[in-house]
Amino acid sequence: MKILFNCNNSGFQSPGGGEVLLLKTKEYLIKNKVDIKLFDQWNDKLNNYDSLHNFGLSSNCYDIINAAYNKKVPIFLTPIYSWPSLKFAIKSGDSIKHKLNLASYSLIHNTFLNNFTATKKILEKSTKIMPDSKIEADLLNKVYKINKNKFSPIPCGVDEKFYHSNKKEFVKKYGLEDFILYVGRIESRKNVLNLIKIINKLSMQLVIIGEAPYQSKNYFNLCKKTAKNNIIFLGKIDHESSLLKSAYAASKVVVLPSWLETPGLSVLEGGLAGANVVITSRGSAREYFKDHAYYINPFNNNDIKNKILEAYNKNKEDNLRMHIKRNFLWDVIAKKVKNVYNEVL
Repeated sequence: MKILFNCNNSGFQSPGGGEVLLLKTKEYLIKNKVDIKLFDQWNDKLNNYDSLHNFGLSSNCYDIINAAYNKKVPIFLTPIYSWPSLKFAIKSGDSIKHKLNLASYSLIHNTFLNNFTATKKILEKSTKIMPDSKIEADLLNKVYKINKNKFSPIPCGVDEKFYHSNKKEFVKKYGLEDFILYVGRIESRKNVLNLIKIINKLSMQLVIIGEAPYQSKNYFNLCKKTAKNNIIFLGKIDHESSLLKSAYAASKVVVLPSWLETPGLSVLEGGLAGANVVITSRGSAREYFKDHAYYINPFNNNDIKNKILEAYNKNKEDNLRMHIKRNFLWDVIAKKVKNVYNEVL
């Protein structure tokens, strides 16, 4: 079985959770005896492979998907859907121009106009669609009127190495322990600025690990300017680094107050490392964490503050760690993906 992987052609210029999702799926499928190749537009011919697996719904993926469709090469799709909403577009944009762009995108994708979008065409031409949850599958079906039989929900996975995290390395390097931790891109969709404003008023430390994508430099600078001395920016730490594992173990709470998460790899990693989890209620998180996490309304700063305090004042427990270990390790997820391949190929 030979599969080509593809994604947004600028995705790895500012890699985030979607790119980790692609690489980890590749890594664990190879361990499960599936031949995976990252698509090289200069050399790869679609007819030399059994299928194309695309990650994301970016319009710049449409041409290769259309080519695969016309060549009758089966297409698997991990959509990483953005859940467009006018309400959230207006709130989450970091400038007037950004808000207008998000609002127009939302208006197009939530009306009959979505029939003319690349997103609709990509969904229609995909042989199998593997959303991250049943919640996402139901939403795609409702908004784009896609045949339900095309959907095979596959949850995001997490590497078992985070279960074996130890705080010593991070504590030794930075002298920090029992802090609030945010890991991810520093951009408006993640609601980082509001998180900083909230933690500014609390007598606890917030550690931020991550960097801004190239289009969010102004937002990042505003976050840095707003942050008081109890906010520590550590920059990006490589996803495969033992220091990242140790940071999760040293933290008390991992938080993602985003306008949307699907569900957020850092909270899966932090939860598996033993931290308490605070996460946005918008997206698919409830399908993953059940009653083991604190869910916040990203519009309500008091709710975010109160849930962070609740999580911080609660002792760490093993319930969430074991729930994640049982259900979301990458080896389990890769087998689910391979089973979907086998249904078609």
